[in-house]
Amino acid sequence: MIEVLVARPPDFVFAAGQHVQIEVDKLHQRDQRGTSRVFSLSSSPHDTDVLSFAFRRSESGFKQTLERLSIGSRVRISGPYGHVTLTDESRRPRILLAHGVGITPYISMARFAAESMLSVPLTVLYSVVSRAHAAYLSELQVCANANPSMTLQLRTGALSSNDLSQARRDWPDAVWYLSGPPTRVHHLSLALRDIGVPDDDVVSEEFIGY
Repeated sequence: MIEVLVARPPDFVFAAGQHVQIEVDKLHQRDQRGTSRVFSLSSSPHDTDVLSFAFRRSESGFKQTLERLSIGSRVRISGPYGHVTLTDESRRPRILLAHGVGITPYISMARFAAESMLSVPLTVLYSVVSRAHAAYLSELQVCANANPSMTLQLRTGALSSNDLSQARRDWPDAVWYLSGPPTRVHHLSLALRDIGVPDDDVVSEEFIGY
C-alpha cells in the first residue's frame, strides 16, 4: 500500500471520514479515467500540516504518476465530500465495517477519536484477505489502546453473520457505517437488514473505484 502526503491548505476544513478529489497536471502514463481520482482522507482533522490518503499499487496510470511525483510537486485538491463522518457532535455508538484498503476513512476516524478522547463507542470490524494485507493495523491497535471507547476486531475473510449479530447485541442503538465498492456495500446492507438493523441506522458510501 502507498500513502501519499500533501500539504494541507490553510483554509481546508474537513471531518473525519470525508474524501477529496486529487488531480495532477500531467500523467506519466496513459490512464483512460483521466488525470484525477477520488480518495478517502486517512489523516485526522487535527493534523493541520498535511492531508494523507492511501491506495494499493496497480497498473493505473494515475496511481503510477502519483508514485513518481517528486517532493514539492503540485496537485489540485477538490472537496471535501462525503457524509459518513465522525465529529465532536457524534453521540450514538458507531460500528464501522471495513474491508482491505477500505479502512482509510476509518483510520481518519480512529486517529481523530484517539486524539480527541471521544467517549462515543467505536467498534471497527475489519475484514482482510490475510493479516499481511491489513493496512494500518498497528496504528489501529495503538488508537484502540489509547481510546477506551474503541474496539478493533480483525477478521480473515468476509465478516460473518455472527460477527454482525454480536456487534448488534453489544450496541443495539448504534449507527452502522458502510463504505467500499458498491457490491460489498449492497451485500452488507442486506446482511444488516437480515439481523434487524433498521435502514435509518445504516449510513453508506459507495466507492466507484480508485
